[in-house]
Amino acid sequence: MTAKQVFQGTVVVLLTLLGAYLLYRLRNIVISLLIAFIFAAAIAPLVRPLNRRLSLGSSIGVVYLGLIVLAAVLLAVIVTPLAAQVGNLIETAPELLGTTQERIAQLQRRFNLPSDILTPDLQQYYGDLARRAPSLAAGVLNVTLGFFTGIAGILVVLVLAFYWLLERRDLEGTWLSLVPRQHRPEAREIIEEIEAKLGAYVRGQLLLALAVGLISFVGLLLFGMPYTLVLALVAAIGELIPLVGPIIGAVPAIIIAFATQSWQIAVGVMILYIGIQQVENNFLVPKIMQRSVGLSPLTVLVAVLAGAALLGIIGALLAVPVASAMQVVLKHTLFRKQNYVMQAGRG
Repeated sequence: MTAKQVFQGTVVVLLTLLGAYLLYRLRNIVISLLIAFIFAAAIAPLVRPLNRRLSLGSSIGVVYLGLIVLAAVLLAVIVTPLAAQVGNLIETAPELLGTTQERIAQLQRRFNLPSDILTPDLQQYYGDLARRAPSLAAGVLNVTLGFFTGIAGILVVLVLAFYWLLERRDLEGTWLSLVPRQHRPEAREIIEEIEAKLGAYVRGQLLLALAVGLISFVGLLLFGMPYTLVLALVAAIGELIPLVGPIIGAVPAIIIAFATQSWQIAVGVMILYIGIQQVENNFLVPKIMQRSVGLSPLTVLVAVLAGAALLGIIGALLAVPVASAMQVVLKHTLFRKQNYVMQAGRG
C-alpha cells in the first residue's frame, strides 16, 4: 500500500467519524428533517390532484388547512371527555391497584391456589406502586404537558415539509447533479420509491390506528368498561408501534377490567383484543397496507429494538420507515450487484 493510499484511507476514516459525530450532535435536527420528509411523503398524494388546478404552494396550503380543521374537530369532540376520564383515572389509580391485589387474593382462595403465588416480593411491589401512584400520575401529566409544549417542534416539522414539497423538484435536481449521468435515472427511481413506500406506510398506519381505536372503543363500551376513550386512545397509539404496540394497548384495558369489573370481564376484554388483533392481521393489514413496507417480521423487530435503544419511543416509531428506505437503497445497489453476480455465475 502506497503512502497516498494510506493518506486517502485515513482521510475517509476521519471524515466518516466526523460525519457520525455531527449526526449525533445534530440528531434532533436530523430527526425533525426525517419526520418532515415522511410527513411530506404521506400527504403528497393529496397535494398532486389539487396542483392540477392551483399553484403548488396553494395546494399544500389547502391540504394543511384541511388537516388542521380535521384535527380541531376531533379535539373539540373528544378532548373534554378524554380530559375528564384521564383526571378520574389518575385520582382512582391507588384504589384500582388495591382492588387488583384484593381480587388476586380472592381468586387464590376460590380456586384453592397456594397463597405464595402472590409472593411477598410481589405484594411489596403492589404496595410500593400504590404509594407511588400519585407521583406516577404526576409524571404522566408532565408528559402530557410536554406534548402540548412541543407544538413549536410540530410547527418546525410542518414548515420543513411545506418547503420540501414546494422545492422538491429543484432539490432533487441538485442532488441528482452530484450523481454520474448514467446512474441518474436509477437514483431518481430510488428517491421516488422511498417516498412512495414511506407515504403508503404512514397513511396505512394512521388508518390502522383509527380502525383499532374505534373497534376497541365500541367493544369496551359493550363490556360496560370505564375510561373507554382513554383505553381506545392507548390502543390506537399502541397500534403505531410495530409488533409490541398491540400488547401495550391491551394490557391497561385488561388490568382495569379486572380491577373495576370482574375476572370474567377481564378475560372477555382479553379475548376482544385478541380478536381485534386477528381482524387486523387477516383483514385490515392486507387491505390497508398492501405490503407497502415489504420487511420481514424479524427485520421489523430488530429495527424497532434498535430504534428504541437509540432514541426511545421516537426511534421505535421511525425504525420501520428508516429500515424500509434502507431496504430500497440496498435493493438498487448492493443486492442488485449480488443478484447480477449470481445470475452471471449461473450463465
